[in-house]
Amino acid sequence: MQKFLGLFNVPGEGFVAELCDGDNSALYDRQGLQYLILDRKQKGLNSDAAAEALMSMNSLEGSIRTRLDF
Repeated sequence: MQKFLGLFNVPGEGFVAELCDGDNSALYDRQGLQYLILDRKQKGLNSDAAAEALMSMNSLEGSIRTRLDF
């Protein structure tokens, strides 16, 4: 089962999320998370970690946009 480990701001890429599955970890951008969620749901697999990562990414980016608007 995957775990959401955190978000990173990668220069030139924006925010990426790190997901860990046992000993393996991978970085996903927003589009990669969206694809992962859809793919796992279509296969009947758990997508909770990817959904949590996407929600965190959306929340953080929304917070940053709000602060920049002032």
